[in-house]
Amino acid sequence: AAINNNPFEYWITMDDNPAYEKLMIDVENFLENPGANDVPVENVFTPSMFDQLENRMGSVGWNSVRSFWENDFGKRGIVSGFMKDELLGSKRLASMPDRITNTINVVDSKEPFCRPTVINMYDGDLDTTEMWWTAWEKFMFDSPLSIKTKEGVQTFK
Repeated sequence: AAINNNPFEYWITMDDNPAYEKLMIDVENFLENPGANDVPVENVFTPSMFDQLENRMGSVGWNSVRSFWENDFGKRGIVSGFMKDELLGSKRLASMPDRITNTINVVDSKEPFCRPTVINMYDGDLDTTEMWWTAWEKFMFDSPLSIKTKEGVQTFK
């Protein structure tokens, strides 16, 4: 298996850090019983963010997914309809993109290039959703990466 640095995918015992155990228990309890916090996806990934993403996707030739977003995905509960969706899980439609973009070894740096997220070693400022979104969009669409492949070094944008 690939190296995984997502702190929420495994749980270690840290007897000298009760705050860590409380955090992990709280996360587990939230995912098991989100209650009123199981808000629609569009409350977190806003319609404005979707509009920006759709523009970026269109600029690289991808087809629009607006009808799916507006009629289905955006309305789903963030936990029940996304995090716990068995079809998304079985097809790895969230976990595989996460795995391949989470932490990327690049040829021109000793440090890996990390997607802006709280589940890796990204060291940029993610204090607000807007800050995260700006950094994520830049990472996904504006950051060329030079990666060693079987064919040699290739730069991807």
